[in-house]
Amino acid sequence: METNELKKVIFTLDIDYLELVDAVGLDYTKKGTDLKVSVYLDEQEMLDFYDVDPYNFAFNCLNPELAESCSSFKIYKMSKEEQEEVNNNDNKEEGYINF
Repeated sequence: METNELKKVIFTLDIDYLELVDAVGLDYTKKGTDLKVSVYLDEQEMLDFYDVDPYNFAFNCLNPELAESCSSFKIYKMSKEEQEEVNNNDNKEEGYINF
């Protein structure tokens, strides 16, 4: 089975949005006063959702309220192991956002 290569996008959000991030069930880590929220996009999704402006990119991937607090993002190439973990995950508690 062939799968598209995924990119891991990490959005930096203000920690004041922690309750909403938890409520939505997103995959995140805390770093200082920031939340690092991970989203996984394939090539077509990157074409559809990507914007150089952090607000617009977060708006397209997350939601308008979370986008308000997005200050930056980084895009990473994922290893095959990471991609398999995301693609084969059926545990909704993990909080992977994979369109």
